[in-house]
Amino acid sequence: MVPASYHDFFSACATVAGALIGLLFVAISISPAKLSGRSAEDDHQVKAVTAFSALVNTLVIALVTLLPGASLSVTVVVVAACGLSSTAGLIILLLRDTKMRVRLDELILPTVLLVLYGLQLAIGIELGGSPANPAQLGSLGGLCIGFFGFAIARAWALVGARSSSLLATVVDMARRPGDPDAISAHSGAAEEAAAPPDRENPE
Repeated sequence: MVPASYHDFFSACATVAGALIGLLFVAISISPAKLSGRSAEDDHQVKAVTAFSALVNTLVIALVTLLPGASLSVTVVVVAACGLSSTAGLIILLLRDTKMRVRLDELILPTVLLVLYGLQLAIGIELGGSPANPAQLGSLGGLCIGFFGFAIARAWALVGARSSSLLATVVDMARRPGDPDAISAHSGAAEEAAAPPDRENPE
């Protein structure tokens, strides 16, 4: 049985996970052609699957934590093992796919998710010996926050942002050159102002 001091936290996690799953479906509906059909993009599918996996993982753990008499240790181990296998499979597919050139930055976040699932698996094993251990429950809560951050980053990239970092995107937008037409017009006006005036020929 989880201590009552963690009840509000995991209840909030369940609420947040459910809301973010709904928002993820909205983000996916913006460009459904990239997920299915002949024009489906592998990178887009990986972003959607990993974000959905992280949110469902957190939702299941939070609900089981609130369920009286449920085995939290078994649930954490099972969902972590499922997450590890699915994420490892996605990374292998990315590396073996010859149709797409895989960049290093495209593998960073899936690898981060793999590490999160590995830590979750270790916590689940530790919870088997002491289900109400505050230290392990605190670590599990921290992982839930980490999964939320990962899912938000994936959803941010899913809607077409250049980077999964909001700060990096804002900086990129600030450095982006202005409108080419406006620049051409400004350059033309500057050249016209700098040119010497034409001398009128005397009659």
